[in-house]
Amino acid sequence: MSWNVTTGLEADQLEALVVRVHTMLVEDPDPPVVPGRMWALGLYKSVVLVLFLLRQNPVQQAAAELFHISQATVSRRWTTLLPVVETALAEHVPDPADASHGRIVLADGTLVTTWDWASEGTTMFSGKHRDTGFNLQVAATLSGDLLAVSAPVPGSRHDMYAWCQSHFPKAFADRESMGDLGYVGSGMLTACPRTPSSP
Repeated sequence: MSWNVTTGLEADQLEALVVRVHTMLVEDPDPPVVPGRMWALGLYKSVVLVLFLLRQNPVQQAAAELFHISQATVSRRWTTLLPVVETALAEHVPDPADASHGRIVLADGTLVTTWDWASEGTTMFSGKHRDTGFNLQVAATLSGDLLAVSAPVPGSRHDMYAWCQSHFPKAFADRESMGDLGYVGSGMLTACPRTPSSP
């Protein structure tokens, strides 16, 4: 079975990632999980599961049904393997300043929805989207190539706040950047606000 759509990786990329994760686990003196003891799913499909959760953001019960395992197993694999997968992929994340050299940067914010955590009060609620989640800043080129994604801030925060809290202002300081009206005052190119007399 091809996991390209599920994970966003080609078969050779996925295999290379699994090998890297396996090596990291074997070399770890105190690994979070032992590859040879992953009876329920095995290492390969466990890595696929983590990538699936990252890319598709389904509820864990849906992932459990798709992979024919329990929700508890999904939760355990996510908790133990996510940090390992992140570390394995970290060396392949390009520096935003280098990746944007000679390019125009497009910036926008997006809400990544989450559970409505009562303990967080209204900090996660986005009035614009009428939903709860995290505000992520996304930078891309005019051709649609992804340059970087910021660390999350609470969904109640405006794009301008999230932009200023991210590493983007420094990374793209010398780049021509464009954004919507949410970025007025950031120094990037934005559309002109409509006035009451505008057609």
